[in-house]
Amino acid sequence: MDPELRSHILGTSSEDEYLSLRESLQTIRRRLWLVALVTIAFVGAVVAVNLQQTPQYEASIKVLISQKQITGGTGDLFGNVQGLQLLTLTLVEAVDSRPLAKTVIEELDLRVTPGKFLEENLSVEQIPETQFVQVTYRNPDPERAQQVANTIGEKFSERISGVSPDAGGITAIVWEPAAIPEEPVSPDPVRNGLLALVLGLIVGLGLAFLWEYFDDRWDSPEEAQQVSGIPTFGFIPEFKGSEGSKKGKRGRLPGSDKLLGQGEDGDFAEHLVMLQNSTSVAAEAYRTLRTNLLYGFGDNPPKTIVLTSAGPREGKTITCANLGVVMAQAGKKTLIVDCDLRKPRMHKTFQLRNVWGLVDLLAGEYELQSVLQQATSNLFVLSAGPPLQNPAELLSSKSFATFLGRVRQEFDYVLMDSTPVQLVADPAILASQSDGVLLILDAQNSRKRAVRQSMRALEVVRAKVIGTVINKLQAERRHYGYEAYTNK
Repeated sequence: MDPELRSHILGTSSEDEYLSLRESLQTIRRRLWLVALVTIAFVGAVVAVNLQQTPQYEASIKVLISQKQITGGTGDLFGNVQGLQLLTLTLVEAVDSRPLAKTVIEELDLRVTPGKFLEENLSVEQIPETQFVQVTYRNPDPERAQQVANTIGEKFSERISGVSPDAGGITAIVWEPAAIPEEPVSPDPVRNGLLALVLGLIVGLGLAFLWEYFDDRWDSPEEAQQVSGIPTFGFIPEFKGSEGSKKGKRGRLPGSDKLLGQGEDGDFAEHLVMLQNSTSVAAEAYRTLRTNLLYGFGDNPPKTIVLTSAGPREGKTITCANLGVVMAQAGKKTLIVDCDLRKPRMHKTFQLRNVWGLVDLLAGEYELQSVLQQATSNLFVLSAGPPLQNPAELLSSKSFATFLGRVRQEFDYVLMDSTPVQLVADPAILASQSDGVLLILDAQNSRKRAVRQSMRALEVVRAKVIGTVINKLQAERRHYGYEAYTNK
């Protein structure tokens, strides 16, 4: 379809229609509940873990490593900053050693092994490019953490002083003793909560897009439009006939003296919403569909239109019938042809006879005027006739092409109700001979894969799929506001 026509029908540009950013945002909006649920679960789990953890406090000391000046000594590093920094790095290993740990444990009578003391509680590191060693001890008791850290500094200084003469006058001075820590270093609920929030969002978004990838349903008219790749010509809300209608109720189509009532099903033609309630939301939706078809193509509107669907029970027959009524009400001489020769239903919708019809016409047994039935002013219906098991050959015959050429001349619009695309080849045959195809989608039951497969099947025969009609749209999913302008 021409890009300008698509923009006119949809009110959007063709470039905006396929923006990946917009699609991503729509996916997030549809699965926002999942993202929120996963995020809350992550944050809740982290909060629960934090509440169960024992708070840990850290106390730190700073030890300055230096060397006394020794006159004439061969190992004098006094004034050699780089040498002292390398020496400091070596003494880090001395602090983080089992002998010192064992001394501190015995001094304070700690109930911990030297291995656990070094691996789980103690950390020692050189402050970069300095002669300072920072010793940190962790403990659930803040006072105990301070006591142990200061004891480590004291015992380390004593051990270094004890070997000082042999070590060239090296000294280790506690430059900054430990203070009692006021706040625990773990757990950190703020940091952990933020990390859980970020991780929950990432996982939630990942699950949302994964779900979207495997989910075969569509949740909005915009998404259906993206899946099919063609514009949406109409949104038909879900309706169930007039309120209080009962079996056996009778009525007349507007502009017709023909009485509709007991038919093959013994029921009123309840799906003709134009008869039931011409001022309803559904009736207005069909008028909008008519407007898009009449004025959306400029001077070259499609005259022969095939109405089909991806699968059964998606509302193509009802849409075709109501569209024929509104076309006729606009003064357009319209013909509805029931081309579903396997399970014809159009005659049931209008409560007409199906003794003879299209099959008999194409077989040469009747003339066109003999099989046409007038439903209302400007609206004629050609029923299918006796059902056939293999009507594909008949629909692809020369006689059908001749018939289609004739009714194209005699009628303003010819609407052909066909079988679903995915079931048989009939719709593809009809589509190849028509001016355009309307693909009917069920807002509740149509699936993305089925729509894509239907589009491919129609593209193979180079059919001109002019648009989709979204049928059975529930009230909460409507994207229009007819209610405020119609009388119910």
